[in-house]
Amino acid sequence: MEVVVVTSDSAIQHLTELGWAERVKLVRMNEENIAVARNRGICAAAGEIVAFIDDDAVPEPAWLYLLLQAFEQPEIAAATGFTLGRNGISYQWKAETIDASGISHALSVPDDQISVFQSSASRAIKLIGTNMAFRRSVLVEMNGFDPRYRFYLDDSDLSMRLAFAGRRVAIVPMARVHHAYAASGRRSGTRVPKTLYEIGASQAVFAGLYCHPTDILNSEQIFRKTQRTRLLRHMQSGAIGPEEVGFLNVTMNDGLSDGKSRRATTRTIPEKPESAFRALTESLICEVFHLGCRFFERKLVAQQAIDAASANKIAIVIELSPTALYHRFRYDDAGYWIQSGGIWGRSLRSQPLFTVCSFSARVRAEIRRISDEFWLDATDAGT
Repeated sequence: MEVVVVTSDSAIQHLTELGWAERVKLVRMNEENIAVARNRGICAAAGEIVAFIDDDAVPEPAWLYLLLQAFEQPEIAAATGFTLGRNGISYQWKAETIDASGISHALSVPDDQISVFQSSASRAIKLIGTNMAFRRSVLVEMNGFDPRYRFYLDDSDLSMRLAFAGRRVAIVPMARVHHAYAASGRRSGTRVPKTLYEIGASQAVFAGLYCHPTDILNSEQIFRKTQRTRLLRHMQSGAIGPEEVGFLNVTMNDGLSDGKSRRATTRTIPEKPESAFRALTESLICEVFHLGCRFFERKLVAQQAIDAASANKIAIVIELSPTALYHRFRYDDAGYWIQSGGIWGRSLRSQPLFTVCSFSARVRAEIRRISDEFWLDATDAGT
C-alpha cells in the first residue's frame, strides 16, 4: 500500500516535520478544487487500485482490505462503501443511485456482502467521494475528475460517466469510514453553509451535462427548493438568521449563473504515474484490543489504549457512565477508538431508550458488536 496526500504548503511542512515526507507521497495543492486535487493524486498514485478518502474522515481498520475485495472480479471498474456520520454509529450514506438532476435515491442492498451492478444511463450507482476506489486504468480512460466541479458533485459526475460507459460498479457495505464535516470557508463544522456558490455552480454544470434540455429548468427548481428547505431548517434551529438566508440565496444564484457558463477543459491522466510505487511499510497487527472502563477510570485506560496503539494494535476503549446517554463512537487523535455513553443507553438507534444490564454485560455486548462490524477478532483486555 502507498499513501498519497494532496494538501497545502503549510500541511506539507507540518507532515515533513513529523517525519512523513519519506514514508508517503506528498503532493502540493493550494487551489481550492476537489476535482483537481483528486486528479493530482491519481497522477502521483502508482498502484493498480486508487482509493479516495477525505481529510475529515477516518477509515475503520479493515476498510481498504474489504474495499479491495471487490476488485477480485476483473470486470469491476469501481467500488464504494458505507459512510457513518458524526456519532460514529448511525449511517450518513449507504447505497444510493443518482439521476440526471443530481438527486440521490436510496438503494436496498444486503449489509454483509458485496453487491455488483451494471450501471446504465438511467441508474448510476453513486460513488461516495470519501469512500470509493477505482482501477487506475479506468481513471486514465475516463480522464479523471472534471475540474468544473470545484467542491460538489465531482464524484457523482464520474458515477454518471461510468454509467454511460456501461461499467460494472460494486457496493461494499462492510468497507466503512467515519465522516465528520470539517469547518471550511464554505461551511461550519456543524454543516451550516457560509456560501452556496460552488454548490450552485456544480449543480448547473451537472444538469447541463445530463438533463434533457426540457428538464433543466425543473431540475433547477427542485435544487432551489431543496436548498431553501435546508436554509429554513438552519434558521429554525437558530444557526442562522433571516439576513444570512438572504445572503446565501444570492450566493446560490450567482453560482448557478457561473456554472452555466463553465466550459470543459482538456485534461489527460497519464498512463504512467509520476513516480514509482512507495510502499508504506508500517502495518497494523490484526488484533482488536478492547478495554472497558467506567468514566472515573478514563485516564488510566486511555494510557493503556495509547500503549496498545503504539504497538500497532487496534485499540478500542468502551467508556460507560451510570446513565442512559446515547452512545458515540469516534477515533481519538491519540491513536485509539473510543465508544462512550451510558450503561443503559442505546448504541444502535433501533434499540430501546433504556436497557437494564450490568456494566460488564454491556461492555461484552458492545465488544461483540464492534468486532463484528470491524470484521476482526477481538481480544478482551478486561472489563
